Amino acid sequence: MAELSIPKSDRAGLAILRDMPDSALNTLLLEVGRSPATVPTVPNLPPSDAEKAMDALNTMYTIRAFSEVSTEEFIADVCEALREYNELKPSEEPVFRERLARLLDIEAFSIAAKAASLQSEHEHLFCSARVLTDARPVYGKNASDPPVAMIISHVLKLSYHEAAGRLREFYIGLGSNDMAELREVLKRADTKAKSLRDALGPSKIKFIDPQE
Repeated sequence: MAELSIPKSDRAGLAILRDMPDSALNTLLLEVGRSPATVPTVPNLPPSDAEKAMDALNTMYTIRAFSEVSTEEFIADVCEALREYNELKPSEEPVFRERLARLLDIEAFSIAAKAASLQSEHEHLFCSARVLTDARPVYGKNASDPPVAMIISHVLKLSYHEAAGRLREFYIGLGSNDMAELREVLKRADTKAKSLRDALGPSKIKFIDPQE
């Protein structure tokens, strides 16, 4: 059984990359080299197919970065998986391997995938956040009487992924001062990030935000 599992949508993108004419592949590589962040415009290739192909390519770069294997070994794993899905004929494999070698040698994609891999090397990874706000009554001595006051209560729900991939969540009660402190902490983090970029700007080191 193949060690690599490839989602159906990415297999469709790989099929597009496998079957396109050499001239189209050359154009795609040229356009990606010029503008890695945009979907390339390739003659006779529908934009939807180009997008599927680039999505699959991005997935391949990400998987390879996380698996930390050589390009040759990764290509072998991809071909083995596609053979098990009956989506790669023996006669197609030699040329497809050569194409994958070219497609997986795009420096901008490789750097972006490594950056994403580094950013995820934490025990817990943020997934989502939500603040639940409600009004809670304050009763006097007699609980049967109407409330004498109300308070505004906030609960911060944080969801995160563990290293094993399991989704976890926990809740934190917040007051108005706590909300203000959170806003200030996040604002300060943005300020520090900008300061670091400005300080290291003269070094000409490229900054990458994997989430952009």
